[in-house]
Amino acid sequence: MTIGFLIGSLVGLVVWTTGFADSAGSFGELGRYVAQGLFIFAFGDTIALGYLGTALLMESD
Repeated sequence: MTIGFLIGSLVGLVVWTTGFADSAGSFGELGRYVAQGLFIFAFGDTIALGYLGTALLMESD
């Protein structure tokens, strides 16, 4: 799950820094950091669960 979370977090960071999701400008400085953290976490946990599900699905006895 850690690998999936890191991959998702990196993707979220790239998406945020390229300006794709730059709609948090009106939140103020602290609100912008909170929005950025939640955005990156949302990508990270989604990819982590997908990574875990894929690993469990491909597990064979």
